[in-house]
Amino acid sequence: METLFVTRDATLKQHENTLSIMIDGRKRSLPIESIGHLVLLGESRLNTRLLTLCGTHGVRLSVFDYYGYCKGSFEPLDRYPSGMVKLKQAELLLDERKRIAVAREIVRGAAHNMLANLRYYQYRGTEALSDIVTNMQRLVGKIGSADNSPTLMGIEGNLHEWYYSGWKHIDHALDFTPRVRRPPNNPINCLLSFLNQLTYAVTRHETSKTHLEETFSVLHAPGHGRASLSLDLSEPFKPVLTDMLIFRMARRKMLSENWFNINDGVCLLTETGRRHVSEQFAQRLEEQYAGRSFREWIYREALGLERQVLDVAEYESFRRRP
Repeated sequence: METLFVTRDATLKQHENTLSIMIDGRKRSLPIESIGHLVLLGESRLNTRLLTLCGTHGVRLSVFDYYGYCKGSFEPLDRYPSGMVKLKQAELLLDERKRIAVAREIVRGAAHNMLANLRYYQYRGTEALSDIVTNMQRLVGKIGSADNSPTLMGIEGNLHEWYYSGWKHIDHALDFTPRVRRPPNNPINCLLSFLNQLTYAVTRHETSKTHLEETFSVLHAPGHGRASLSLDLSEPFKPVLTDMLIFRMARRKMLSENWFNINDGVCLLTETGRRHVSEQFAQRLEEQYAGRSFREWIYREALGLERQVLDVAEYESFRRRP
């Protein structure tokens, strides 16, 4: 397994060359070589011996808080650093024409995949989506004329407003608008926030396999304390990983009341909810599409941007078939 999600309170230790996980008195041991990314979703206890083992074998640890947000990570040393790639990446960011061209491509990919989600149900008889798809297509036509990040982000925000307004026509359980993030106020907003964070964490892990500098982003403004490049590269995958998974769980009546804790207008996932949702996400991540898992497609996305940085090939964002 590439990514291991630990959803419950656990004690993690090194035992020779294995990762030992103790949950409710039950121990499970896994060879460290089989893990590339360890995601801690509950309260976990570990020590520096385990971190040393993870660092030796290049295992990343991502830590989530009680509210379902990724708050930090243990980063193994970069085994293949490349100053040349980072310099080239900085050159791309400082060239406004080149930077905005890549940013437009990211938004086009995200818009394409949002439209593909809606068209899937439109073609199967949900006629109420027709006007929404038409309005989104008009907005897509404006992407090419956006000459700065704020304008581009504004178009993306409008695309999401139309997109989310169509969810209630797919299934009545998906009637959740407006989008509320911090904190989420209902189960669908809660799932969106949590799954987007998982997508971001996996994208960051896959991007770390390239030579790209994770703070040099082209769409989101580079900021302090966050890997903003992964925010960029996760945009085309959120409709595929987060949204399609929510559609699946809602339409199959999988969402249970005990998955959520709603108190004073704040909706959070319970431990049971985090466990079930992360299990579904892990399965979705490894599903095959066009001969590759979605995880592999995320890595190829980062690799494609690296090739653009090096002027080897033009970056094309991930697009799934409608």
